[in-house]
Amino acid sequence: MAIWKQWYRGNVNKFHFYNVKTVDGKTETKERKTLNMAKKLCEDFSKLIYSEKVELRLDKPNATKQLLKVLNSKENDFQINFPMFIEKLYALGTMVTVEYKKDEKTIIDYIDGDVVLPYKYTNNYINGIVTISRTIEDKKYYTLLTYHEYENGEYRKTNELYCSTTDTELGKNIDFKTKFPNVEETEIIPTSCPRFQVWKLPIANNLDTGSPFGISVLANQLDKFKAIDTKYDSFDREFITGKRRIIVPRAAIKGQVTGVDKNGNQQVISYFDMNDEVYVAVNGLEQDGIKDINFELRTKEHVDAINAELNYLSSNVGLGSNYYKFDGTSVKTATEVISVNSDTYRTKVHHQNPIYNCLEELIKTVCEMENIKYKTVSINPDDSIIEDTDKIRQQAMSEYNSKLISKAEYYKRVYKMTDEEAQEFATKMNEEIQNQTITDGSEFDMTE
Repeated sequence: MAIWKQWYRGNVNKFHFYNVKTVDGKTETKERKTLNMAKKLCEDFSKLIYSEKVELRLDKPNATKQLLKVLNSKENDFQINFPMFIEKLYALGTMVTVEYKKDEKTIIDYIDGDVVLPYKYTNNYINGIVTISRTIEDKKYYTLLTYHEYENGEYRKTNELYCSTTDTELGKNIDFKTKFPNVEETEIIPTSCPRFQVWKLPIANNLDTGSPFGISVLANQLDKFKAIDTKYDSFDREFITGKRRIIVPRAAIKGQVTGVDKNGNQQVISYFDMNDEVYVAVNGLEQDGIKDINFELRTKEHVDAINAELNYLSSNVGLGSNYYKFDGTSVKTATEVISVNSDTYRTKVHHQNPIYNCLEELIKTVCEMENIKYKTVSINPDDSIIEDTDKIRQQAMSEYNSKLISKAEYYKRVYKMTDEEAQEFATKMNEEIQNQTITDGSEFDMTE
């Protein structure tokens, strides 16, 4: 995870900083430019899986309002925090959410996978984790270990506190109440919903096949990131090393004495701007004169090479080729509607299912903690990137005007309603039209 996190950050010490020898034998440290495709890849996967257009709904409207009120409270800010949470899930491969009560409010804690350890699991199902947090106070390191376990309809939460004088040691176990006097050291809650969820990507962990932890979408793409950044850095340096040069004899830049000022100092005029980088003075060219060297930039070759690597990357992660395009200034993402038989669509569905299952478990937990009554949970994904919504609307309107489909069917297709919702909405609209009074101007006395 530490390696994946460096690539997600866009700065890998052992790769993006390197030493080169100059012509005078000195060693200089150079920084390699980066397109930071690791970050962009995680962003784009997050947008495919979850956006503000994803609809969370319970079977009762009032229950849905209660749920959204909790999720979108200032403490949870779900619509802002959850997409970022999913983005980091793709970077780290594993993330955790924990739900708890504070001041009679339900709080969702979003936890990075690199501060979580599993200690109880069967195959890939994890039902026991420990979360780790550390604080520094008076030059002492306090480490809080919180154990979360769910088994036989019972959620158990246990806290342990350790103190050390060095940051490399866990230290001694101390009284938990010394730092957290108002927090229960152990809680046991009978529940059908665990108060924590372990989020993983549906990618087999080929780095540690025995681990229950997930694997980052970046994990098997590090060579591609290196190849992309190597070519992008070369593309950037092409404009530095390949810039125009004017080679002049060194004697020509000395200038010509034009006179002496009142203080006896010689006045010299130079025919070259000494600060202009285009001029290069060389000894031994007195007979050859001035030479203008204008290198031909290999822009197209670099752009083509970078695009080839981007296609290789996007194809390897399941987004299909041509998902990314480098135009010489930045990387563009494909904006056309995704076909239902494309690699991108199949990957979206493959990744979406386990993530939405976890999201449903989180919603059920929140509902139980808030005593929200419901029967079913619906998570309707954002299909606008898959379906051409304008085309669907036009087609539905054409079929409705031709009396091939009912008004309810129109609402169902265009607004993604269920059969029951579409029929109820169509009935409501018909009633409003029937009750509407249509009048013309002759019925009004304009003189009053």
